[in-house]
Order: sequence, then C-alpha cells, then structure tokens
Amino acid sequence: MGIKFKEIIVMILFVAVLGGTIGGITWGLLFIMNLGISFVWQDLRNAADLTLYPVVICAIGGLLIGLWERRFGPYPREMAEILKDVKKGEKIPYNNLHIIGVSALLPLIFGGSLGPEAGLTGVIVGLCFWFSDRFSFIFSETAELPQIGMAATIGVIFGAPLFAFVQQIEDENKPAEIPKNLKMLMYFVGILSGYGVLTILQSSFGGRLGLGHFPAIEKITGTEWAAAIPLALVGVAAGTLYFLFMKITKAAVKPLETNIVIRAILGGMILGGIGIFLPYTMFSGEHEMVEVMNSWPAMGFTVLLLTGIVKLLMGNICHEMGWRGGNIFPTIFSGVSIGYACALLLPIDPIFCVAVVTAALTATVMRKPLAVILLLLICFPINGIIPMTIGAVIGGAIPVPKWIGIAEDPKSGLMQQHQ
Repeated sequence: MGIKFKEIIVMILFVAVLGGTIGGITWGLLFIMNLGISFVWQDLRNAADLTLYPVVICAIGGLLIGLWERRFGPYPREMAEILKDVKKGEKIPYNNLHIIGVSALLPLIFGGSLGPEAGLTGVIVGLCFWFSDRFSFIFSETAELPQIGMAATIGVIFGAPLFAFVQQIEDENKPAEIPKNLKMLMYFVGILSGYGVLTILQSSFGGRLGLGHFPAIEKITGTEWAAAIPLALVGVAAGTLYFLFMKITKAAVKPLETNIVIRAILGGMILGGIGIFLPYTMFSGEHEMVEVMNSWPAMGFTVLLLTGIVKLLMGNICHEMGWRGGNIFPTIFSGVSIGYACALLLPIDPIFCVAVVTAALTATVMRKPLAVILLLLICFPINGIIPMTIGAVIGGAIPVPKWIGIAEDPKSGLMQQHQ
C-alpha cells in the first residue's frame, strides 16, 4: 500500500523536527563537555599549579568513572555496535539515557584519548526509539525513525552529511517500511536539519566540535605520486599497530577485569603520566590537530611519530581500563601526526603526505574506504581526494594479519580479538 502525499509531508516535517532535536541535544552535550574541559584543564589547573596535575586529575577521573561503571554498568557502547543493532532492527533502550550521558562525558572531560561519537550516538538513538514509541499515532512507519535518527546523529557529530549517509545505508538489507527513495530523502532531511540547528547554536553560543581545515595541496608532481603507495603502507602499518595494541592491552588488563574501580584509576594514572611528556596523546584530538597543523615543523620527527603511535596505544588502554568512547577522532589525529612526521623526511608536499597516511590509517581501522574518504573531506582540501582515495583503498584492502588474532565480529561489526 503506497504512502499518500499528505503522509509524506507529515513525515518530512516530523523528521525535520527530530533532526533539529538531535542537533540541539548534540550541541548541549558538547557544550557541557567543553565547559568541563575548560574548568578542569584551565581554571583548576592554573589554580593548582602542580607538575603532576595530569596524573592526579586523571586518577580522580578514573575513580569517578570506575564508581559510575560499578553502579550502572559499562557505558557507552561503541557507535559501530549501536549502528549494527539498529540496522538489524534491534531496539535500543531509552530508560537510561541520563546514565549514558554521564558515562560519555566523564572520560571526555578528564582527558580520555577518546571521541564523543559513542556516547552521543547512544543517547540520541535511544531518544529516537522513544520518539518512535510515543508518536506512532502520527504515522505508522515510525519504526524507521531510529535509522533516520542514526544517520542524522552521525552527520551532526562529524559535520559530514555524505559520510553519515554512506555509513547508514551501507550493508542495509533489512526490509524497509518506507520506499527506498523516500527513505533516502528522510535521511537527508534529518541530517541537514540536525546539522543546521547545531551550526546555529554553535555560532550563537559556542561549543564547537570539529576537525581543522587543511590548506590546498600546493604541488602534486611525479615525486608525490611515487611516494603515495609507500605512504599508504605507512598508514596501514600504523593501523596494524592499533590492532596489535588492542590485543596486547586486552591480555594485560585481563587480570583486572573484575576490579572495575582500580582498573579505571590505573588507566587514568597511565593516561596522565604519558600526557605529561606527550600532551597531545590526551583528549579526542580534533582541537589538538589544529595545534599540530600550526606547529608541526617545530615539533620534530620523533615527537610527531611518537605522539601518533602512542595515541593509538592510549585509545586501547583507555577502552580496556573502562574509559569508553569512540575511536574515530583519535585515529584521524594519529594519522595527521604520523603523516607530518613523514613529511619532515620526504621532499614532497606535506598536505599530500598527511592526506595519504591519514586515509590509509583510518581505513585500516574502520574497514570502510568510501566512508573514510567522505569523512576526511570535511578537513582535507578537494584536491586531496585522489591521494586520500589511494590511501583509503589500500588501507581497506589489506587485511589485518591473522597472527594478530583480530577479526570482525559478525554480531557487532566491530574488530575484536579471537576467543
């Protein structure tokens, strides 16, 4: 039975309101996060004037995270896991959204090497299911709202509507209640209305979250093209290190599996201790990326390379120690740092170098080359699309070595260690 024109108009308006609500909630959580970071890492730090401040404050953060997890459970879930469940038609509970919100904010405020996408996704997709249950009287196809809301959430968080669109429709095999063309329209309405509301609120009140913008690649000669594949292999090697770190940290932390609070405190102390020497290994990386863009020649090869590699390690340590969050922003930052390190050694355009390495590393970790290209277009210039494509295709095509023991879990879609 077809959907009437009047119903289509109602659906479009409803999805636009839902997208706007998603944009508003995303802005609110990011605004709180930025206020918390500013208070803890600027105001309080200036007042304390303590050399070991990162160790102390991250240990306190670990205590709060551990106590919260012991009381309410391990939140937030990873974005890829939620996305997979929504695509399969599984329902995300919405009676604990406040718990997920606090669980997401604590690691971010206390300097965790994590992105905000996991917590934001958990809160907003849960809200979409609440909308679906409460407003089914408006139109019968509300079962599709969580998927539309998921697309809007991803688009709002990353500021990349096309990335969100590809992420959501990729591998979508579940029969839809809404015709495919109409559903595509709903995706874009939700994504654009959410992104529009977020942009207006950020322009008016602050609370911006976004990657820096690289200038155009000034020269692309035969030297650059000759270096493209070797640079992509550097990114793949870094991505392989990420999975090796995953395996090592899982094994190292296993004895502390039941000691939730001690594990989280220890994770905070490791994070803060390394942060004293390599400060850019802390936080999600989008703000730090801008600083690296402006100061990379002075940082030197060793610091840039170590920062990029150690950040990949710290993301895994944080996750295994109970500091949960996303891995996309930190992975992009690592690619940028390692790419600039390579640029100090090679007589090629530095932006070309960074684009290839970052795309290859991110695609190795995410395993979705097209989505990676569309995501990175929000920070790399349009004339970087071919270098990024080379890096992303190579990164997505080369499998993780079997000896590492990491493979995609068919249930969650996440890269996990073999049992």
